[in-house]
Amino acid sequence: MGHNIRWDNEDKTVVFQGYDQHPSKDDLYELARKSAEMLSTVHHTVHLIIDERNVSHILNTKDMAYLEELTPANQGAVMVIVQARKIGYKTGIQKLAKVVGPAAFAQGYFVETLVEARKFLQESFGVRYPSSSLEESVS
Repeated sequence: MGHNIRWDNEDKTVVFQGYDQHPSKDDLYELARKSAEMLSTVHHTVHLIIDERNVSHILNTKDMAYLEELTPANQGAVMVIVQARKIGYKTGIQKLAKVVGPAAFAQGYFVETLVEARKFLQESFGVRYPSSSLEESVS
């Protein structure tokens, strides 16, 4: 198993998805299924934080369509943590992804750290985090 998934805050308004070293496409699909299951347990909007710093595979249109099929109605923003050098590339790919999977990729944002993702969700969507999870030493 090359991934992990968990609730990222006590309110269950954010799901964290991370990849271990050398994840496969199967890990992507499994995370998407598990995430959809978790979101189905609550009725409020749930945002995602996806740590892709260890990911090297590229989504094709089939992958995008599959993710679109799995996207629950209560999915909110998707914060993707990537290496700084990949942000421009990811932004370009997201334009295509929004056409193929408008629900899955509608609210995608790219950041470099977990703290940056959490702060953005807090400031933009009112997500509640303890102050300790918004400090730079948190990983």
